[in-house]
Amino acid sequence: MTEKFKEKYNEGCIKIFTILLMLYKNEATYEDIINIFGYGPKGDKQNVMLNKFLNSLRIFGIKIEKRNNKFIMQNMPFSIDFDYNDLKALSIFEKLSKNITNEKIKSEFQQFLKYIKIHFDSNTSLKYKNILENNSNDYSFYHENLREQILECVECINLNFKIRLKYFNMKGEEIECYCTPKEIIYDNKQAYLKIYKQKENVIDNVKISSIINIEYLPTIKTEQANTMTVAFRLKGRLAKAYTLKEGEKISEYGKDGSILIINQNEPIDTLLARLMRYDSNCIIERPKFLKAQMKKLINDTLKIYE
Repeated sequence: MTEKFKEKYNEGCIKIFTILLMLYKNEATYEDIINIFGYGPKGDKQNVMLNKFLNSLRIFGIKIEKRNNKFIMQNMPFSIDFDYNDLKALSIFEKLSKNITNEKIKSEFQQFLKYIKIHFDSNTSLKYKNILENNSNDYSFYHENLREQILECVECINLNFKIRLKYFNMKGEEIECYCTPKEIIYDNKQAYLKIYKQKENVIDNVKISSIINIEYLPTIKTEQANTMTVAFRLKGRLAKAYTLKEGEKISEYGKDGSILIINQNEPIDTLLARLMRYDSNCIIERPKFLKAQMKKLINDTLKIYE
């Protein structure tokens, strides 16, 4: 009898912690929780058991609400002490997050804030609400004036079509290209649309502020060829001190101490500008067209000093 009681007791504890974990992950749908108590024709009995378990959690101070067939945990079983400066900083972060145009970063940031706020007790929640309401500062991002254009670019990425893109390059020339939109890049005070140009087989970053027009093509984009690989060799002290960038790997170690770097998907202009700084310690090995482009860039630079 005692063994049976212990077994039942342990099983109940496991169910409590399973429900807690589901609530913490925000995955506590009614169907998933009810299934913890087993299947079968005992629907009413399952609901009674569910209410008993939820009431057990409420006894320990955990507030739970049911919304749209889902149970939402309003607070954790323990709280964290936040002083006024902590809450003020969080209110600034929350206001800032509403202006983030990158939807993935925005969602992750707001999820982070949500996990922090779940540790508020009732008194802290009230203080935070007052601070948030009294925070009237404008935290608009510096690319707020590009919001509509950024959202248009996000849409063209999500629609999964190739596009005909018109934009102004760095020289102010109007460029038209057929390309695949890949992602939005934010760098300092600029926002860029990262594209893959099919004809040139290159990756490029186009300033969103310089885009004139986006036209959708009746062609679904594919990921098979949407990569650009560049191989360049580094020599001398640079080869020993070089730090690999994102998307790079060492392909070969030369007998002379040189290394062959394989670089993937770095925009052409950014890559060439970086390799130019390495002077004679860097040689592009492939592709051939990029070697020619690098040579032209060097010669154009030298002409300035003639």
